[in-house]
Amino acid sequence: MYEKENFAIKKENIFAIPIIHYQLETAVIVHELLRDLKPDCIAVELPENMQDQLLTAAERLPDITVVEAKKNNHSIYYLVEPVDGIFEALRFGLENGIPTFCVDLDILDYPDHIDLLPDPYAIKRIGLEKYYLLCKDTFSKKQEDYKREIFQAHKLKELSLKYDKVVYIGGMAHIENVLKWVDKDFFGTQNHCLRDEIQLFTISDKTCREILANPGWFSQSFEKYRANPIVPPDRQQLLYDLYKESSEIYKKNTGNSFPSYNFKNIMKYVRNYSLLHNQLLPDLYQMIIAAKGCVDQNYAYETWALATYFPYLKNIDNLPEIELTPEQIWGNSKKIRFELKQKSEKANKFQLRKKDSNGATLYKPPSPFSMCSYPPEDLIVENFGNFLRKKGQQILIEENTRSIPFSTSLEEGIDSRETIRHWYEKKIFVKVKGKPPGNAGSVVIIFDEDKDLNQEKYPWCMTWIGEHNQESDMAFYGTSYRDKIVGPGISRCEYGGFMMTYPPRRLLDVWHDPNYEGCKTKAEVLLIAAIDYAIDPIIVYVASNPPRQIFKSIARRYGKKIVYFPIGQLSPLLLNKLRVFHVLDSHDKRNIADEYIF
Repeated sequence: MYEKENFAIKKENIFAIPIIHYQLETAVIVHELLRDLKPDCIAVELPENMQDQLLTAAERLPDITVVEAKKNNHSIYYLVEPVDGIFEALRFGLENGIPTFCVDLDILDYPDHIDLLPDPYAIKRIGLEKYYLLCKDTFSKKQEDYKREIFQAHKLKELSLKYDKVVYIGGMAHIENVLKWVDKDFFGTQNHCLRDEIQLFTISDKTCREILANPGWFSQSFEKYRANPIVPPDRQQLLYDLYKESSEIYKKNTGNSFPSYNFKNIMKYVRNYSLLHNQLLPDLYQMIIAAKGCVDQNYAYETWALATYFPYLKNIDNLPEIELTPEQIWGNSKKIRFELKQKSEKANKFQLRKKDSNGATLYKPPSPFSMCSYPPEDLIVENFGNFLRKKGQQILIEENTRSIPFSTSLEEGIDSRETIRHWYEKKIFVKVKGKPPGNAGSVVIIFDEDKDLNQEKYPWCMTWIGEHNQESDMAFYGTSYRDKIVGPGISRCEYGGFMMTYPPRRLLDVWHDPNYEGCKTKAEVLLIAAIDYAIDPIIVYVASNPPRQIFKSIARRYGKKIVYFPIGQLSPLLLNKLRVFHVLDSHDKRNIADEYIF
């Protein structure tokens, strides 16, 4: 029968817990059930002839131990780590003084195989009972499996006669047969493989980061839960927390910003990547690839370093150390190479920054009455603005593109989708490009809306006029030019958002315009100004969230159209490059600015 509340399969005085090896969800369930059932004896699906070594390894947890069993110069390895239901059972028994036994048969050259199972995270959502009942009949068995099951049944029967309540923890593939064969009267004689040597090893930090079944981030969460078992760990929440914590380290180490839309892109990426591999949540490789693809190499490295950090490698009993590869433990692996961007130590050794005796920079900030921009950065921003103007046009052209039956011209090419959809008509459909809607008069890019008025991150609001007919007028909000002074009259700042409008020499002070007092945020001030000052009918708006409907109505009233482009679709590397700018005290500082800007 099934115990529904805790879900253990009960047979007389034996309670069996089906698990999936090295999975957080089943390790948590084993801990909870053992705590609730209060058994007199614990039995686990591990070789009986290695019981002493495995119990010693479990006693060392959360420190990592590798149990190596040799036979004829061939070794098999048991990786003893915290996040595994069987080793959690051994550990629980030792901590609570409960007799604990290994009851499996050690078979030489046991065949490797992988059972295709739904993502174990489903257990968190639907429960172990439903998951087990759906999966228990899908496992493939070999002759060696039946030998192991009969051996375990024999040992369980012996324990059930000696103890009042026996809890047995085993893999889902075997647990039902083991319980079925407990009723046998005769089990025959089966002998363990005679191993030449069984040894215990510890591993290095490098090996630990590579071979653990569960990254150290999840192991730490499980250890915290064991110490304070109130809320069980949730892998989905842990994944988000990992990315968030990594972003803080990334910002500290690189100086780059980390906008909130990066989280949205990463979580969407890992969801889709996981689904492609029939998983609900990603493995470590997929987690790192998502960080690398959605942000950059440095963020991927910080995510990997934090995810694989394991603080419990103490080796207080001085076990010998063994170097292992993922192939030796799991049979396969994937490699990731990090190409980190960093500043050259030699290039920065002789900086031209004067400092006082305390190491503080002596330079003064730019004067608010003569400040100007740094031309190389202006060029980058203008080129990007031109790209967005063309992109806005292209988006509207594609929106107005239609398909018509082929007659005399292929127009813009065959529309395969419409042709297949109308296959029954026996006609070919071609694309007809929409009418060009006009040019883009203004571009708005919002990196951060800075909605919190009590804690403004970007307090400096400014309007700049183009110096020549190749430059746009610009209004922006950013960090203060007094915060980071990098040279004589040279400050490093960061945009929260900016608006560009063309042609130049027309823009007034948008930040003190009484017509814009109804705007809720700085981003809305820039957008309404972009609509107001645009000569051409298209306004390109790049941000993490689309504008409010009222701004679209205002644009239509003036015969204009807002084209929204999600900022998450742009390269994070390019955005980080655009977001940083420098303010110079005067035009003469442009001759020396490159010595202080890097």
